[in-house]
Amino acid sequence: MRTQSAFAVIAVFALSGVSSARADEAGFSSYGLGGSAFGAGVTPPPGTYLTVGSGFYSGKIGRAVTLGNVTLNAGARVDFFQAFINGLYVPDRKILGGNFGLAVTVPAGHISMRANVSAPPLPPVERETAGWGLGDITTRAQLGWQSGDFAHTAYVQVVAPSGRYEVGFKPDIGLNRPGIDTGWSFTWTEKTSKLQFNGTVGVTFNFENTATDYQSGTDFHFEWAIGREVCTGLVIGVAGYDYRQLTGDSGTGAVLGPFEGSVDAIGPALTYTTLVDKTPVILSARFYQEFNADKRWEGSSTMISGTVKF
Repeated sequence: MRTQSAFAVIAVFALSGVSSARADEAGFSSYGLGGSAFGAGVTPPPGTYLTVGSGFYSGKIGRAVTLGNVTLNAGARVDFFQAFINGLYVPDRKILGGNFGLAVTVPAGHISMRANVSAPPLPPVERETAGWGLGDITTRAQLGWQSGDFAHTAYVQVVAPSGRYEVGFKPDIGLNRPGIDTGWSFTWTEKTSKLQFNGTVGVTFNFENTATDYQSGTDFHFEWAIGREVCTGLVIGVAGYDYRQLTGDSGTGAVLGPFEGSVDAIGPALTYTTLVDKTPVILSARFYQEFNADKRWEGSSTMISGTVKF
């Protein structure tokens, strides 16, 4: 019973964590790859949930990308730290037999980039930039069902261009690019072996960055996690994600062409459930190593988060 409750609360932040993956304009994706892992398909029971978390990503790119109407040439490096707070409300009323939830995620972070920058007609020059700022706020609606050991959730989330953004080689935390992501998640737990299988499949529809006249393409993502409860409340396993850009970029700002990116990642993951004065507390940690990157950043990321119910 304790494990099932843990999976329910984990679902609060399973799809709202910080992003570790990049694609589209600037090689950055508006959907937070790596945010979905254990308990991905479970919508929690009625209540109000609060999640806080952070992540760190470090990577480089093997080909040129466009950022704020300037070009970052191959070999550019980025270090990105982000923290977020997420609130989820699940009302005490079912819709179509499932639990309905509304969530908001507010991120902030620090970015540092080092690159050979081209901005014609000026010659290329080595530059660095760094700074703090608010990220793009995400709102989300979800509806989930539970049938025995199988749980699944459908969701829609909207990314608002609310983060720090300036045209040029600047420490942008936001993308100035609205987006809508929709998808489906599942969780299946095998009671005898205590194995848990999770997956999330989704599509991100990007809108134009009006400051640069850059229209990023449509993205596909699949995230997965397999783990086992090795002792009461502790689930350990492996997680990963696969990203593919389905359609090319366009607009006058897409000077490098369609720029259809892709990447894969894998790494260890765990969650731990405990009680603090009768209040469930869920702690989560994941590490991803990216590989097979094409036309996007490739690196590694670490994510941690914690959730409580009020």
